[in-house]
Amino acid sequence: MAAAFRAGMHEISARIVETATHLGGQVTALYPEKKIYDVFGLPEILGKDLVRDLIKQGLQFGAEVSLGEAVMAVNYKDDGLMEVITDSRAYPTRAVIIAGGIGLITPRKHDADGCDRLEGKGVYYSVQHLELFRGQKVVIAGGGDSALDWVINLAEVAERVTLVHRSDDFKGHASTVRQVQQLADRGRVGLHISTVVTALHGNSHLEAVTLRNSRGIEHTIEAQALLPMLGFHMNLGPMTQWGLKFEQKNIVVNSRMETNLPGVFAAGDMVTYPGKIKLIATGFAEAAIAVKSAVEHVRPGEKVRVQYSSIAGLPKKKLEVSA
Repeated sequence: MAAAFRAGMHEISARIVETATHLGGQVTALYPEKKIYDVFGLPEILGKDLVRDLIKQGLQFGAEVSLGEAVMAVNYKDDGLMEVITDSRAYPTRAVIIAGGIGLITPRKHDADGCDRLEGKGVYYSVQHLELFRGQKVVIAGGGDSALDWVINLAEVAERVTLVHRSDDFKGHASTVRQVQQLADRGRVGLHISTVVTALHGNSHLEAVTLRNSRGIEHTIEAQALLPMLGFHMNLGPMTQWGLKFEQKNIVVNSRMETNLPGVFAAGDMVTYPGKIKLIATGFAEAAIAVKSAVEHVRPGEKVRVQYSSIAGLPKKKLEVSA
């Protein structure tokens, strides 16, 4: 969305090709109901509201959107154009910006007995609607940022939240760990460390879960929802065959967000360079840099100026978009 907006500010056409059937990437897929605090100027905003506003901002210049299409290859043609090949069609272009987040993601499934059977019937790997858990007894399995964040968020709406972690060492931010511990000290949430979920019970819907601690002692607690927050499997898909240079599954770019392939730029969580940090704010900045570099590639020899909306306002006309 940020790249589409910056393309519009440079008065250059753009098309978004997205593998998923929705815009918003992992925010839409995984935490639309989670509060986000690290977007400057927005002290607090729900993920779904941030995506809504980014879509409104990013598409205002007429960028076209192709959803549900996986990009299979990027080919170079004799006339200097490039061709983006998806699983259903081909798009001619002069530059490509890869902004694929962390790639295709699928949650790590819990192996407790009955978990597969009750998936979607009390077992959920993401929170799409916070109100679904109002007044319920919720068990969260995990010890990373996602698990801890959902303990804090769901404590406001659920009747009871219980956090179950197989270790006594949490992997989340220290401040988040402290908040969860404070909630546990006040009796707001249950906390079971060095404990695992071994079995789920219920017929048409989850009714209870069995826990086992490190001493082998088991007990069963009532639960209407289980949220396994165990991380994700990440898959970069066909782009690993494009000839891009990778370091630990991240695309290597320079300070201009150029990859090792001519005319191909990248930005966001998927890229790496010296000093890289993964934040929404840095992703926005990288998108702006990538677009400027792409425009310079498309218009060689032309001095490309950064357009400031506070000075120049928005372009006066909508773009005529070509594929």
